[in-house]
Amino acid sequence: MARYSSYGNLDDRIVEDLDQGFVGFNNRLRPDQLRPGNLAESNNGRMDVNGEWQSRKGIEIFSSPFSAGVFTLPFYLYDSIPAVSSFTRVGDLITIDFGTNPHGIIDGTGVNISGFDYTGLINPNGNFIANRVSDYVITYTVTGLDSAPTNNSLAVTGMKLDVTAGNFIEASCEFSDPNNDSESYVTCVATNSTVLVKTADSGATTVILTYPTGETVPQGSTVIQAFNKLYIFRKGQIAMEWNGDISSPTFSLVANGNYTQPVRLGDGGNNTVISNGVVTVTSTAHGLSVGTSIVVTESSNLTVGSAYTVATVPDVDTFTFYVQHDDVASHNNHFSKITSQGLGFSHMPAPEFGTYHQRRLIVPYQYDVTGSSGSATITNRDIVDEALFSDILDADTYDRIYGQFRFNAGTADHIVGFHSFSDDKLVVFNRNSIHIVANSLALGNSSSQLITNEVGCLARDSVQQVGNNMIFLSDNGVYGLNFIDLYNLRGQDVPLSSSIEGTIKRINKAYAHNAKSVYFNNRYYLAVPLDGSTTNNALIIYNFINKQWESIDSIDNSNWEYSELTVSGEGDNRGVYAINRNGGVHKYESRVDDRDRYIVQVGGSITSNQIPSSVTTRMFNLNSIDRKSWNNFDIHLQSSEDNVSDADLQAITENIDGIIDLGSISDLNGSNLGIDEDVSLRGRFGNKRAYGLQFKLTTTKGRPRLRALKVAGNMTFKSLNKAE
Repeated sequence: MARYSSYGNLDDRIVEDLDQGFVGFNNRLRPDQLRPGNLAESNNGRMDVNGEWQSRKGIEIFSSPFSAGVFTLPFYLYDSIPAVSSFTRVGDLITIDFGTNPHGIIDGTGVNISGFDYTGLINPNGNFIANRVSDYVITYTVTGLDSAPTNNSLAVTGMKLDVTAGNFIEASCEFSDPNNDSESYVTCVATNSTVLVKTADSGATTVILTYPTGETVPQGSTVIQAFNKLYIFRKGQIAMEWNGDISSPTFSLVANGNYTQPVRLGDGGNNTVISNGVVTVTSTAHGLSVGTSIVVTESSNLTVGSAYTVATVPDVDTFTFYVQHDDVASHNNHFSKITSQGLGFSHMPAPEFGTYHQRRLIVPYQYDVTGSSGSATITNRDIVDEALFSDILDADTYDRIYGQFRFNAGTADHIVGFHSFSDDKLVVFNRNSIHIVANSLALGNSSSQLITNEVGCLARDSVQQVGNNMIFLSDNGVYGLNFIDLYNLRGQDVPLSSSIEGTIKRINKAYAHNAKSVYFNNRYYLAVPLDGSTTNNALIIYNFINKQWESIDSIDNSNWEYSELTVSGEGDNRGVYAINRNGGVHKYESRVDDRDRYIVQVGGSITSNQIPSSVTTRMFNLNSIDRKSWNNFDIHLQSSEDNVSDADLQAITENIDGIIDLGSISDLNGSNLGIDEDVSLRGRFGNKRAYGLQFKLTTTKGRPRLRALKVAGNMTFKSLNKAE
């Protein structure tokens, strides 16, 4: 409907343009080329229900499981701290009394504690932040302290530099406890220990997992859960495994050294009994596990050469499997594990990462492991495009030749990652190509096929499967593989990220291999380093419902990094967890207010910041390339359901370039928007002349929702002459 019922010959007709909802942002095209509903910028925003743009929810610190192990800046050097008189311990808090001697320690500074004896897993010695209680007493906190320390030669000094003491989170994944209704934990693999953070516990209960003596986890390591175990992969080092039993919280090195070929089992007389189809075999220290394949080598009541799968292992000297007949008599039979069909079996080859696929563990085959167990020799094969498949349900056994695959041999290419696809196919992402291994259930009959050599994968952890798409970060942006039919994949010719090419060009390619991703709530979250950053300082989010890129998320702190992303939890606790390498575990989008609460320094305090959210619309030009006189605007806003809201409003003009300060919501409304209050506001541009105009909203309080926007203006420099 026109603003006025009629116009005179000399009147400037008012023309209007509007957006009645928003679906995503596009920074490849000029703002004046965007269609209605497309934004030019969306920072820390969401476009979910009703087509509204709204500031995202805040981040909440969930757990900071590690204490300071190295210098915390700023620090103080203390060279005259007196001798300790006594100490007490209550829970995680240790109080140290210096008697009648003033300690001189400044509140909140770092000190080094030494001389405690302890029997638990948590060390009360090391660098900690001191809290000054009085001139003579300090306290400090040891998170998770599980034993009462005793005074051997207790001493307090200034902080000490100890490169082995720093505990930084190097890898993460979800761990589902198979022994407790699949209770969910966020796994934080750190330098000197691993911590499981229980997501169902508001108190963030933790379980500490220790490493074998002398073992640490370097930066760049990875972790997965497979076979109900946790595996930590360390490139060029023996991997570590934990059996998943909370009551036995200790990692061990995986089997290593020269592989011992299968030996004869069942040397005892009359070792086999069959009852109701269950074969029970007694064999001293058989070393078998559930799922292991065995073959009959000698028998009086079974077929020699027949293969079976171990069903149960009642104890170290007994195992069972199933047959289709009974024989109540005892027999003297012999068995062995299935022997290699290739060049012989090997143990896990010190990989950088691994993937669980079809009851097998698949790892890159860059290293050979030989020698004696516990002191194995690791040799770099200098081959970076080979993969090795484990035996079924056996992460310690790998069949060379039949379980060995090489991709693009002789070219400048290397394996970046694997992803399980369909029933028996494994997608192999190389740096410059993508392949698929078919029939991976029967390795002797399997084969590999090239999908494309026009694009490769830049970051292993950027790969996510979403419906019929497999998404990953490449050199040219975010690409996808599509299902053509049940068994075929084809690469896309246009990147999924083509609409945000402006953002893709900002990615620091030198460090983009550390990019991380998850898929949750119909969104693909991709953490990348932008604008020269060497760490992941931003999240790029794709909304699969809107089929548009939704936001660039960031934290208002240069020390923050999205080191790891994982999806974990059950019910209301399930969500995206962002891990800061130096800070801890944070639950993403968990606060209903406008604050991010996080930790960026081991042993540091919680920081609370306003979410830096803003939105910039397309450029309105009234479908004309002529210069306009911009008259007024109408904006429809609504506050969040939990907080009052406010925001600053600006108009950005082009040709003539400028910024028009339109005030704030509270200026136009007379007050902040109340909880869940909606309002239509009108303001004026002051008849500013420009070709086009964009509208920018910057949140200052709460999480306001931008619902619709209308602008109005008229053409300028009209001629009074009549053309006939």
